[in-house]
Amino acid sequence: MARRFKKTLGGSARAFALGLLTLTALAPATGARAQAIVASINGDPITTYDLAQRAKLLRAIGQPSSPSATMDSMIESRVKATEVNKFNIKITSAQLQPAIHYYAEEAHMTDAQFQQRIAAAHVDPKHLENFFSIHEAFDIYARARNRAVEVRREDVDAELARDKSFSKERTYTLRQVILIVPSSAGVAGLQAGVKKLQALSARFTNCDEGAKIVAASGEFVIRDPITRTSTQLGDQLSALLDKTPLGHLTQPSRDSNGLAAIAVCERKGADATAQRSEAEDRVLQRIITKQAQELYAELRTHAVIVRTGK
Repeated sequence: MARRFKKTLGGSARAFALGLLTLTALAPATGARAQAIVASINGDPITTYDLAQRAKLLRAIGQPSSPSATMDSMIESRVKATEVNKFNIKITSAQLQPAIHYYAEEAHMTDAQFQQRIAAAHVDPKHLENFFSIHEAFDIYARARNRAVEVRREDVDAELARDKSFSKERTYTLRQVILIVPSSAGVAGLQAGVKKLQALSARFTNCDEGAKIVAASGEFVIRDPITRTSTQLGDQLSALLDKTPLGHLTQPSRDSNGLAAIAVCERKGADATAQRSEAEDRVLQRIITKQAQELYAELRTHAVIVRTGK
């Protein structure tokens, strides 16, 4: 039976992906500086600025960045964008994690290492948006064209045997506790908030009773329980949760609303069904990636590519 590839966002990938603006269209990235048009793809221009940004990005993710390789990468983005825009496929920053993970694997890095490399490259954020979102949108498009694809049981078994991380995977039940700190409160407000959360942590030793303490305080907000696997959360966040005693809160950290801590309500090994589902998703994604490459090759043969510069 064919399965839809899951898109989950967690761990350090969340901080990176949510830092990007929500896309309103898959349009070319542009900069404020002077630019010269060096090519057009289906009428969509490629500028010297686009090429400079793409070369920096390719170097950061460990892919060939010669002038010809950079131009080929830009052509690929433009050809794919032309196709997905026909079907009005839009991607938000919260949907970018699968694309980020794909390129991290290609570069033989963890997601966290990959994001550090990207941040250090200082690529135009809009260019990053386009690069990852076009990849993800085209992946969605390729899967929609291949709904009948099935994953064989023996391929799932092979994936489970290949990746030893499945035997180490864990499942967590979590609740987030938030203390709202207005931005106008400044550093002093954050420091005071940290002390409040630390004081709460001393009393928060059980999720059920801790939720009652939070509700009675009137200062904090506690979210509904969620269940996540270590694969979904990433190594960094999983390691933090493993160090936190059951029923207790993690150390407070910055949140978009102020400060937050995570209550670890349950921690256990992932069940076999969840592991098989994850392995099946990975195998399916490889199949779809291969078909997406074949689809792109076909689209490129019909693209109108005009080079106006060297």
